[in-house]
Amino acid sequence: MDEVDIVVEFLLEDIELLLSKTSYSILSEVSPVVISLYEDLKIIKSCLKRMKDSPSNFNILQSFFLRQIRDVVLKILDATDSYINNALANSNGISGADIAISFQHSSELSFRATQVSLYRRLIPEVHNGISASMSNREVSSRLKSSSPVLGEEVVGFDDEATAVLDRLTGEQKQLELEVISLVGVAGIGKTTFAKRLYNDSRVLHHFHVRAWTRGPQLNEEMNALHDLLTCVTNDNYSLHKMYPHEMGEKLHKLLKGKRYLIVIDGIWDSLSWKLFFMKYFPDDSNGSKVLITSRTKDVVLKISPNSSPQVLQFLSQDESWELFESKVFIDESCPQELMELGKEMVAKCRGLPLAIVVLAGVAKQEKSPEWWMHIVTDIASPTRGKEQFMDILAFGYDHLPNWLKPCFLYLGSFPQGYEILVKKIVWSWIAEGFVKQNGEKWLEELAEEYLTDLVDRNLIAVSKRKSNGGIKTCQVHDLLRDLCVKKAKDNLFLQPICGHKQISLFSPSRPTLYDHCYKGVREIEAKLPYVSSRPQNIKCFHSYDFHYIPPNDVKFTHIDISLQQKNSLVYKLLRVLDLGYIILDHFPVNILELVHLNYLALRIYNLQKLPPLSKLWNLETLILVTEKGQIVTLPEDIWQMVKLRHLHYSGELEFESASLSSSTPFVLYNLQTISQVRPSSSIQEVLARMPNLVNLGCHLTLSDAMKHAQFPDLSRLRMLETLTFDYQTLKMAKFFLPQPSKFPPNLKKLTLVGSYVDWKEMSIIGMLPNLEVLKIKDNFFNAPRWEVMDEAFSHLKFLKLSNTDLQQWSASSSSFPCLQQLVLDGCPNLQEMPSSFRSIDTLEAIELYYSSQSVADSARQIQDSQRYMGNDGLKVLIHPQFEEQ
Repeated sequence: MDEVDIVVEFLLEDIELLLSKTSYSILSEVSPVVISLYEDLKIIKSCLKRMKDSPSNFNILQSFFLRQIRDVVLKILDATDSYINNALANSNGISGADIAISFQHSSELSFRATQVSLYRRLIPEVHNGISASMSNREVSSRLKSSSPVLGEEVVGFDDEATAVLDRLTGEQKQLELEVISLVGVAGIGKTTFAKRLYNDSRVLHHFHVRAWTRGPQLNEEMNALHDLLTCVTNDNYSLHKMYPHEMGEKLHKLLKGKRYLIVIDGIWDSLSWKLFFMKYFPDDSNGSKVLITSRTKDVVLKISPNSSPQVLQFLSQDESWELFESKVFIDESCPQELMELGKEMVAKCRGLPLAIVVLAGVAKQEKSPEWWMHIVTDIASPTRGKEQFMDILAFGYDHLPNWLKPCFLYLGSFPQGYEILVKKIVWSWIAEGFVKQNGEKWLEELAEEYLTDLVDRNLIAVSKRKSNGGIKTCQVHDLLRDLCVKKAKDNLFLQPICGHKQISLFSPSRPTLYDHCYKGVREIEAKLPYVSSRPQNIKCFHSYDFHYIPPNDVKFTHIDISLQQKNSLVYKLLRVLDLGYIILDHFPVNILELVHLNYLALRIYNLQKLPPLSKLWNLETLILVTEKGQIVTLPEDIWQMVKLRHLHYSGELEFESASLSSSTPFVLYNLQTISQVRPSSSIQEVLARMPNLVNLGCHLTLSDAMKHAQFPDLSRLRMLETLTFDYQTLKMAKFFLPQPSKFPPNLKKLTLVGSYVDWKEMSIIGMLPNLEVLKIKDNFFNAPRWEVMDEAFSHLKFLKLSNTDLQQWSASSSSFPCLQQLVLDGCPNLQEMPSSFRSIDTLEAIELYYSSQSVADSARQIQDSQRYMGNDGLKVLIHPQFEEQ
């Protein structure tokens, strides 16, 4: 039924565009057929939604009927799409009257519209053929956007943790490189347990270097090396130019002489260890360790035959209940009337932590005896076969509200172990149409509430958090991802395709650098037209941020997307096209034929100017990645893309001057995000056409500074919450901060990169009334001392200083009264932290990198003072590899 939904919605979008250009009354006079078609389609769409909410066991007649609707609507969609494309291409403008006349003079179109009207009258009868009543065991649930998002709860394994920590950090006779292994079944909590060890304070202080990677499958070793290198070096940009052996040699050099801990989470075979990893981990007899996790004991014994693996057993009954209770009731205890049912429920999980937390996610939706009795009676105890515990996980999915099910299934399109950027998943959900408008909230807000609900139900896990406490990245457990893929296949929601290691649509494995750059694109041209029964989404994945194609190798310059070939429906209905991990050397103009695209991501090197984009009039998200510092000019018709919500570019954006002098200027009311805009002389006019911006990035270079370009007046951007200002002038031009009245009035997050300012000017930022997050990176100040004024930064919660030349820092007891987290990364000249931080009772964490011993000492003194005042929760993380020895 998804295909019918899509084509009906697309045709409605076409007609609504025509209605926006011609009044309803005029159009009804010229051609009442178009108006009748519009009303019929809205009714069909509503009926389809009700059918989807009913049990989905369609009989042959009903399936045939839906295909008939799809085919007829597609015929009309072809005509409306062709008209809109020609009108945009010929600059004649779109007129609803023209297309109405076409319906009047085309017997075929009139006949198709009559067919739609007939189907509209028949569809209620077909609907009645489907069970109209939901199962009496299906309980409705409401979205709880206010539910707290918990961190990963660690229950049990205390003895195992003590034993492994002693092996990692205790005094031992063996100083040679040691491999320690954790073994347990899927869902037992190996990753959670390994993270618990990795972040333990004893481990932090014992090892000079820590690094983490997911265990590679076949041909994925380069991804793993990349992950490890990003943990031990700040020079991440050069990694994309390296071959595997170069990465390995760099890793070996960086680890040499240091006491390190490497975690490889989820290793599948011993071959990759012997051929790839072992030679790059130096053994300096200094107590370095490698911690590996695996489901198979035989694998770890082949890697380290002389070391006994630590086997994680199923939780005991008491431990299982403790985990369940902490997930359902958080800081409270289970009421007596639910205790017996709860323990009976937990017993069905047989001590498997993943099953327990998923079942807890269902149980917490309604804490009543009736609901819990339904769970107990409805779920069977798991078997011990291959599919053990999958019924419990499926139970968690089955009891999701209807609006969350497609969001959860969509996660199956990401590769196993993939760390998903929340921004990308939120924008994708919106592009797919999973998030519907509800009141005055932005769709992005609703999508984040959906995500929070899935986290609260323990179906996805938080990997990283933003500086403001929000979710930055998330992951899906392997078993839950398997469930996503199975349910999605059963519902024809997505279909994995392709053979071994090609660029693929919804590939269940994670492609490697070579697969993307050297094999894949030739095959994507041949295979994509025939791959999916739900062809709205094509994504290609890779774990890298950048790829490099050596000069003598093949570059891919053509993506073959032709709507004239067989099965062109695959492309015609595309909503999401993410080719962000394939390098192109120019913009593939045939993508402009995909008029229903809502989301487009491309990686194009040497990009200077974009072609006219207004054919993509449905586009909501445009992501362009290029080489650092590359300037691209946006086309004049960018202002006609009124649905655009997010425009992200990794280089620098500038606007054609002609577009700003248009006699009928368009305003992008829906645009929320635009990054890396060059503040030219026309910047104020540009920003005036984006009144509802929420996130803004500005990039100013030395050449801009020489033209006297400065910080723009942003006071009229009342919705703007996040601002990044990148001022790269090589210390040759001073940067002056404007008065507070020139800043957005509701600014919450400010990032300054590369600015050359006086520390005294920071008092201006300190007066911003709603600022909660401040990041200062690569800044050079013409004074070594920062004196913070009284009552400055009154609402600041997060402060990060990176790579600055700060030497002395003083603040009064009334400064930073709400500060929760402080990060100092690369401030080697700083002598000590302000002593007034001892009295900030909101302080939760201090983290130091590349800091002096005196700063580390002052951080510990602050922690001691906080403990004396009763704040035992302050965490001080000092990475010893960066302290002076």
